[in-house]
Amino acid sequence: MKEKTSVLVCALLLLGVSLCWCIGAPDAGDACSDVTGQKEMLVYLNLLQGEIDGALAGLDGQVEATAGNLTATGLAGADADAELNDALAADPSVTTAITIARNGTCLAAVPESVASLVGEDLGGREVVRETFEKKVPIMTDVIPLHEGGQAAIIEYPVFGEDECLAGAMSITFDPYLLCKEKIEPVLNGTPYTAMVAEAGGRVLYDPDPEEVGKETFNESLYEAFPEILAFAHTYAGNWSGHATYSFYDTGFSRTVQKEAYWTTVGLYGTEWRLIIIRELGGA
Repeated sequence: MKEKTSVLVCALLLLGVSLCWCIGAPDAGDACSDVTGQKEMLVYLNLLQGEIDGALAGLDGQVEATAGNLTATGLAGADADAELNDALAADPSVTTAITIARNGTCLAAVPESVASLVGEDLGGREVVRETFEKKVPIMTDVIPLHEGGQAAIIEYPVFGEDECLAGAMSITFDPYLLCKEKIEPVLNGTPYTAMVAEAGGRVLYDPDPEEVGKETFNESLYEAFPEILAFAHTYAGNWSGHATYSFYDTGFSRTVQKEAYWTTVGLYGTEWRLIIIRELGGA
């Protein structure tokens, strides 16, 4: 809380400086409003970056702790199930938690809706192979799941008391729910919206539910808006930046000009682009 308060204090000071500059500038007009709006966008972007990175770090810490505890409990049994249920309860975005033996067999799975995974061979999945080969934690992009549906995965190696690799522990989580919980309380009541996308263009969060899950580079919705594709290529290749483009307003009622700043959040080399957006007027 102290850290968040410091961020907000710095944000207010930054906005205060920009407002004083505008008040003292003759004939500032629209230029003043534009500069103030841009500074405010960057303040909110910085705040949201801290919120989402913090949420991902929280998930990661829970998985790390669970993997460590499984060294003592083993990967199956009542104690292992209790550890998995604690991981499941870590955040509303978490949907499943499982353990996997070194031979790739699923040994435990919660909640009950995925209990049928126990006994399944998951060793052929890329995330499992990579965890076993590199013996390091991993976060994936949104990928198809063995049990059906799609989610992102955080997976940790689990070591035995002899420090040899015993298997792995993972959670699946819904990036949309994680981002929604952090973004909407911050931006509600402001003139700004936000979007989160994978570096490859897949939309993870947007205030328009119709856009969530869209693959920007292969989506007919964007074909009539070449500026969107140019924007997506730009943010895909750059950790942070600024752009303007034309697209529908929130709700798809009309075409407007938009301005965006973006930065990057993520874990273990998996990057999400966090984008803050405002409407500039009719296109």
